[in-house]
Amino acid sequence: MNDVFSVIYEIKSIQEDIARLSLRKSELTRPMLSNLDLIPTLYDWFLEAAKKLPKRNKSILNKEFIFIVLFLYSPGTLAGGKMKNGLRSKIGDTLGIIGKSSISDKLDTLVFHYRMYKYFRNDLNHIYSSIKKRINKNTTIK
Repeated sequence: MNDVFSVIYEIKSIQEDIARLSLRKSELTRPMLSNLDLIPTLYDWFLEAAKKLPKRNKSILNKEFIFIVLFLYSPGTLAGGKMKNGLRSKIGDTLGIIGKSSISDKLDTLVFHYRMYKYFRNDLNHIYSSIKKRINKNTTIK
């Protein structure tokens, strides 16, 4: 049987770990952008950056754009968290997707594609970098 002090020490240690992890989670899930009206502009920037890469079909482009928008507006969603209100609808409107639930259906495959397919990861990183530079230049859009 554990002595009382070791149990108390372990509880205290766990509480500190939870607090530290909670703070880190908050930092990692903090969105870079909040104004959903910027999504069509981001899509224009996305298409400009994508033109510099090998041609891909519309389905892949849509997945890449959805991934980037989620990372900018609701990064926790890519790790299984809830999507920010209104984001699914705005993405769907921008991409011309009628069934907005199909955006949620793509979530599992987005992270899988990013982890498993080097071309997807490299292209996405290139496009994201280009968009982020433009965001940083336009500090008023955050």
